[in-house]
Amino acid sequence: MMTFRQLEAFRATMACETTTQAARVMRISQPAVSRLLAEIEHAVRLKLFDRKKGRIRPTAEAYMFYEEVKRAFTGLDRLHFAAENIRSFSSGTLRIASLPALGHAFLPRVIAAFRQQYPGMSVLLNVRSSEAVKDLVVSGQFDLGFAADEISVTGVRSELFTAPEAVCVVPKDHPLATRAQIGPADLSGLPFIALASEDAARARIDAEFEKRGISRSYVVETQYSLTICNLVRNGVGVGLVNPLTLEGLDKDGITAIPFRPRILFRTLQIMPPHGRLSLAARAFIEFSCQALGD
Repeated sequence: MMTFRQLEAFRATMACETTTQAARVMRISQPAVSRLLAEIEHAVRLKLFDRKKGRIRPTAEAYMFYEEVKRAFTGLDRLHFAAENIRSFSSGTLRIASLPALGHAFLPRVIAAFRQQYPGMSVLLNVRSSEAVKDLVVSGQFDLGFAADEISVTGVRSELFTAPEAVCVVPKDHPLATRAQIGPADLSGLPFIALASEDAARARIDAEFEKRGISRSYVVETQYSLTICNLVRNGVGVGLVNPLTLEGLDKDGITAIPFRPRILFRTLQIMPPHGRLSLAARAFIEFSCQALGD
C-alpha cells in the first residue's frame, strides 16, 4: 500500500528531476528518497524509473502516474488552503441571530471590531424575537444566538451572557427627569408603557410593584424596549427598559434614570444542541464579552 511520504518523494523527484534536489526539498537524505521511490514502485507494481550509473530517468509509466499524482495533490492543496482559511477566518460567513435589544446597536459595535480583526469573514446578523432566535440556532441555520431568558432552552445549549439592570425612561421635561434614581412608588398612577406579558423581565417588574402594593396605569404594552423608548419620546408615558437598547439610540427628548430595586434583563447566549462552536463563533463571543466591559 502506498504511503503519503512515498507519493511526496515521487512528486518531488519528478518535479526536481533528480533525487538529490528532491531530498533538499523534502529535507531528508538522498538515500532516503531513493528508498521511498523503490517502495512506491513495489506498491504500485510499476517500473517508474530507469536507473543507470547512479542516475534515474522517469519511464513513460512514471509520467502517466505523475499526472494523477499532481491532480491528487491539487486536491490536497485545496484542503490545506481551506483549513488555513478556517484557522485565520480569512473567508466564510458567521451567522448571528439576536433579540432587538442587542441586535440594533450593541452587536453592530461588536461586528465592527470583529471585522476589523478578521476582514475576510462576513457576518450575517438577523434581528428577531427571542423565540425565533432559538429556532434559527436549533435548526442549524445560524451559528450563534442571543435571546431573552423567557424562552424554553430545551433543545439548545445556553449560558447567561449578560444581565444589565433596568432603567426608567421618561420624557426629558418630565418632573422625574432630574431624579438620581427612581423607585416603584415614584411611578404610582403614572401612564406606564409595559413590556409584553410573556417577557420574563416584565414578570420581574410586575413582582416588585405587586410586592409593594403599587398600581400603574397601563397605556401601551409592546414587545421591545426600543419601542418603549420611542413611545416615551412621543409623550405616551414612562417605562422600564433594557439599558443596552439605549446604545446608539438618539436620546433627544428622553432621559434614562437608574431604577431601584434592581431588576435584571437577563440575556442568554444560545448555542447549537451539539454544543460545538466554530473558531469564528468562539472569537465572536470573546469580542462580545469585551464589548460589555467597554
